[in-house]
Amino acid sequence: MAERNGSVADRPSFGRAVLWIALAVLACLSVFLVNGRPLFYFDTVGYISQGHTALRQLGIRGESPLAARIEKQEAERAANAAAGLAKPDMAEIEAENTVDGSRSSVYALLTGIMARLHAIEGLILLNVAAVLVALWLPMRVAARRWGLPVPVSQAVAMPVIVASLGSLPFFIAYLMPDTFAPVLLLVVATLTVFSRQMRPWEVLLAVALGSLAIVSHLSHLAIGVLMVPVSALVAVILSRRRWWLPPALVLVIVGIGFAEQSVLRSAAKAMSDAEVVIKPYITARLIQDGPGMTYLDKHCPDENIPTCKLHAALQWSDDPYRITASHIVFETSARLGSFRLMTPEDQKAVADDQIGFFFDVLKDQPVATFMAFLKNTFIQSGWVAVDLTIPTDKIVAQNEDVSGLAFSTFDHGRITRDTSWLGPLTAWHEIFYVLSLVVILALVLLPRRVPGEVKALAVMVILGILANALVCGGISQPSTRYGARVIWLLPLIATVMVVFARRARQFDAATEVRG
Repeated sequence: MAERNGSVADRPSFGRAVLWIALAVLACLSVFLVNGRPLFYFDTVGYISQGHTALRQLGIRGESPLAARIEKQEAERAANAAAGLAKPDMAEIEAENTVDGSRSSVYALLTGIMARLHAIEGLILLNVAAVLVALWLPMRVAARRWGLPVPVSQAVAMPVIVASLGSLPFFIAYLMPDTFAPVLLLVVATLTVFSRQMRPWEVLLAVALGSLAIVSHLSHLAIGVLMVPVSALVAVILSRRRWWLPPALVLVIVGIGFAEQSVLRSAAKAMSDAEVVIKPYITARLIQDGPGMTYLDKHCPDENIPTCKLHAALQWSDDPYRITASHIVFETSARLGSFRLMTPEDQKAVADDQIGFFFDVLKDQPVATFMAFLKNTFIQSGWVAVDLTIPTDKIVAQNEDVSGLAFSTFDHGRITRDTSWLGPLTAWHEIFYVLSLVVILALVLLPRRVPGEVKALAVMVILGILANALVCGGISQPSTRYGARVIWLLPLIATVMVVFARRARQFDAATEVRG
């Protein structure tokens, strides 16, 4: 027995530790293995394209993963032009000397490198590694502080295996940066609860992993900002000793996220004299929710309000669905389009004004704006299906001419063509998550079952899930993809807490025997 560090578990053999980790890896890869191909989305090709372009601008030449696609698009454009049916590109803001900043440049660069190497599946392995390390860090510290009834390898593997009964393996197989949202939440929770007991190299590893997570998608930066005051509050409640350290470390991660945005802007200016522009998601969300449209109806036309240009474009059609946020940002048809049908210069002006527009609307209608955000957060919290990780025929067509995969092509797999299984799976997932939440709340409320720090870890994760819902539902648009990407943290944390509850029972029994 390793009584020196409070453990009740014998040191595991190397073979047993490897076996547990292998089982966890297989559970993570289950959807990928069953499907026979990765899962992907409309914007997967956008990341590949942006990454390839970045490598080329850095002077790293290589075969384009989009060569066949570009050739096909050029032929289509020529045919459409000859027929007078020119169709605008929906992927980018088209103003001259602009770069779309809606995607992560870091994740795009990683994707571009993998595509050049014909090994995009490497992103799936990166997802697996990130999840395992994000859980291994807190379990390692917890084992050192209080001891565990099982070896650390098993204490890491069991929660991952249980979480794989939910949405986790779908996002592991998903060639998008969504897996790094829950990884960020785990890192922030770990630093908040354990950073004052962590060794320097453990802190550095956590900060490095959190930094990779926060720069992998713009929404992660917003989530990180929201979690800073939460981290400070929970750290103070746990202990006033060096209470400032956890939020300071989270601030370091957030600072790296802002630094990445700054570097992107500087690089765009230096390499191509371009400006970074982010699609007007906030503006579109406010318009769909009502406060934004009410504000524009009241103040437009006004040349001093750039978003009035979008208000004018919204009058080109009377179809009510044109007000949907996704249609505002992406649609190009005469019936539903608005923003994408504006001149490139007007698109850029509206996109640049979205933060100012948000504060103007908030000042004009504070209650309505707050209630809209609250409503969207509530809606987003309940949307947890994995349907948007499954490529449709349209998504397959968007990516089919792109190369870069090592073992397959961008096409349907064994489970994506017929999705009749999706309804029963969604019902199971919803029940599974509710039960997991019940277990967490019960163990948080029951005294002396798990250490207070582990309860704090669970609370931080739940608050992080709500922060994800606020950012994605309130600022963008409620989507099952955004909810499902983090909800698997509930069964994972529930299993962690059960491990500690079992530890408490074992130590109680040992104490009674010694008594």
